[in-house]
Amino acid sequence: LQEIVQKKKLKLKTPNKDVKVTYHDPCHLSRAAGVYDDPREILKAIPGIELVEMETNREAAMCCGAGGGLRSYDAELSKRMAADRVKSALDIEAEIIATACPFCENNLAAGAEMKDSKIRVVDVVELL
Repeated sequence: LQEIVQKKKLKLKTPNKDVKVTYHDPCHLSRAAGVYDDPREILKAIPGIELVEMETNREAAMCCGAGGGLRSYDAELSKRMAADRVKSALDIEAEIIATACPFCENNLAAGAEMKDSKIRVVDVVELL
């Protein structure tokens, strides 16, 4: 996907206004597979998006709480971890949290609800 975006073979939509987006590194894609830059390059290529980084990112990114079966084992702890990650995004005034993992997307949305926040949580592809 990053190669298609880089080669400008995909028409990118422009948000109605400039928007601050932060990227949450999913455990499997980032630390397990070593993919850190491609999702960020995709986001940077979208007109109107300002990519802002949370304090802990890439190798140091905090887990959203959905991984390793934690959500099934202890849903409340899992949601609290997601709420902490959402707080990190709110601290940098992000309006959207983008990720590349459906489990992270779902859990971070639960964390945003727990924080009573209107921050949007989306898959990177939803912004294309």
